[in-house]
Amino acid sequence: MVTDHPWTRGHLTITRAALAVVEKDALRGYAADEEACGYLRGPASIALFCDEAVPMQNVANKLHAIDPERYFRTARTYFSFNEKKFDDAVRAAAQEGRPVKILYHSHLDAGAYFSPTDAAVMSMGEPPAHEGGEITMGPGPAWPLAFLVTSVRGGAIDEHRLFVWDAEARVFVAQAITIVDG
Repeated sequence: MVTDHPWTRGHLTITRAALAVVEKDALRGYAADEEACGYLRGPASIALFCDEAVPMQNVANKLHAIDPERYFRTARTYFSFNEKKFDDAVRAAAQEGRPVKILYHSHLDAGAYFSPTDAAVMSMGEPPAHEGGEITMGPGPAWPLAFLVTSVRGGAIDEHRLFVWDAEARVFVAQAITIVDG
């Protein structure tokens, strides 16, 4: 059950140091021809502030190798992660007083947009069963988070965009982010 937290409504501030970790991971992913993914967290006492980024392994290529029909996308155009490990990290971070506030991933040679597949998966809906297939939106995010997409074009960081779930419209909408030193 998703609970409402201030960071699920956007208007977050991220430190340059945390964003540098996201960018390093995105560039590493670009060099490996795969989307990077991970999360940002910060002190519970400053709800809209993130000062730490933690990369995760994109397991999309492993899934594709196991079942290329079901997992028809590779890590170049899709990200997937071990949900049990992530859920454990979300719970542990909350208990430490440094909750996970943002899930991030990168796009390779594409803009920083929230794709229909991203929206379906992150809203607990159904991604397409095959290339060009139908997407079904779900009731809302499985975790109370905002979502950061980083665009990498030609091996360089192009842009960052933050998205949050609009429950009334049942869509993810872009929100401003503030980057600060520290």
